[in-house]
Amino acid sequence: MADLVLLTTNHPFTFTGGETMFVGPELPALAAAFDRVSVVPLHARGARLPLPAGVTLDATLAEDWRRRRAWYTLTAPAWPGFAREFARGWRQGGWVGAVRVWRWAAVARACWRWLQRRGEAGPLLYTYWRGGQTLAATRWAAAHPACRVVTRVHGYDLYAQAFSPPFQPWEAVYAPLDRVLAVSRHGVDHLRSLGLPAERLELARLGVAASRARSRASADGVWRVVSCSHLIPLKRVDRIARALVQLARQHPDRRLAWTHFGDGPQAASVRAALREAPPNLSTRLAGRVDNETVLAHYAQEPVDLFVLLSRSEGLPVSIQEALAAGVPVLATDVGGVAEAVGRDGEAGLLLPADADDAAVLRALQALLGEEDPARRTARREAARQRWAQDFDAARNHTRLARTLRSLLSPRS
Repeated sequence: MADLVLLTTNHPFTFTGGETMFVGPELPALAAAFDRVSVVPLHARGARLPLPAGVTLDATLAEDWRRRRAWYTLTAPAWPGFAREFARGWRQGGWVGAVRVWRWAAVARACWRWLQRRGEAGPLLYTYWRGGQTLAATRWAAAHPACRVVTRVHGYDLYAQAFSPPFQPWEAVYAPLDRVLAVSRHGVDHLRSLGLPAERLELARLGVAASRARSRASADGVWRVVSCSHLIPLKRVDRIARALVQLARQHPDRRLAWTHFGDGPQAASVRAALREAPPNLSTRLAGRVDNETVLAHYAQEPVDLFVLLSRSEGLPVSIQEALAAGVPVLATDVGGVAEAVGRDGEAGLLLPADADDAAVLRALQALLGEEDPARRTARREAARQRWAQDFDAARNHTRLARTLRSLLSPRS
């Protein structure tokens, strides 16, 4: 039997929301490639989403974590190698790094107990994020040679620069993995710089489905901007707010409309940045919504530009969705973002991660203020072509499923 065990954070439950847009689209392709697919979330809170035929839910890890989380957290230092990694985390990453090491170890203990109680898992264990489940899975595979372990890395779980001070826990876990799947070429190159051999690395881009309808440009003279992300310091949504306020002030005769999808602890900072907005700037902070709401907005409302000014990224699905709808993008050149937007300026513009507010303002003016109708149309078409070339979900997920299935062939 060709079995796959997929360890997630919460899918198919809506506990954290964001993971569902990543994992859900992969599952039909995985179900077609394997005899049995079992999804094992760490959290089983929130609404339960349906699973495709051939995919089953195992919520026993989540139930154990819910009941015994305090115990696993208290006993985290018992995980092998904890003391050395905790010291490295404190030294390089400060208290944030140390806390992450502690949490990874706690999750690893829970997952290890789940693996022991299950008795068999695999022959392929696939952790959707590099984390505590990955630590447990590689330890399990070391004791069970028939088992293979794969992890997917995005941005938050890959780049040390995603945190301040820069630090990623447990990088030694890469060594025993059968394959590491990176969502961007930039991620593959980063892993090679850490010493991972090319034969154990795989470019496995995410993807989004073809948009139900191409987004249309505004025809009434309004500049309409969309952004979509958690409101956390890493995403720097307050910078978007400040830039749009400044743009509205410089163009008092032009109406601007900004819609942001997403919520988080920086919401107050974003609202503060909008406090002095002139009357020609209208804003809608839509809060946390499901993915369908974002896609419906592209299909039903005019959108002229998508903006993302993060300090660090993997390769955001939010940008892929904008491209699929034919919406040009303004984004910071971090992680694999350039692989989506391109550096030729055809589908949008890239800014350095440390670009100042003046540079952001100039880029907004260049994209929104484009006066040539043919150029505006060409940019929207180029955005759509960027999606079709590299981010078609059906093609990318089928390729991923074949890659994973091939790992079950006997080792040479």
